[in-house]
Amino acid sequence: MPKAPSRLSLSGARLLMPGEAARYRWSVAARTLAGTLGAYGVTALATVAISLILAAFGMNRAEAVTAVTLGSYALFAVVAMTVFHAKSALRAWLGLTAAALPLMLLARLLMPAA
Repeated sequence: MPKAPSRLSLSGARLLMPGEAARYRWSVAARTLAGTLGAYGVTALATVAISLILAAFGMNRAEAVTAVTLGSYALFAVVAMTVFHAKSALRAWLGLTAAALPLMLLARLLMPAA
């Protein structure tokens, strides 16, 4: 009896069917957007919120912004790595949303009146 064709490539990696390949590409695209734009958004919100908290505790506003901006580079890296570690793109986006909502509320509450 002839053997069924294997779906393994020469390197041993499993080849994807056409529908699986498209779904995988969309997942990678969604994670890439989450890891870049989503991580940037969450980092920016955290930078605003933390600098407003430091200013509310008496730190000079310019120094607070500078200090938090320096730390934001590390925060961006952590958020981006967390996004790519998520089990799915949906979980990554839900995690970004869950982080962004309280930061947005906190920044809005602490924002000085214009």
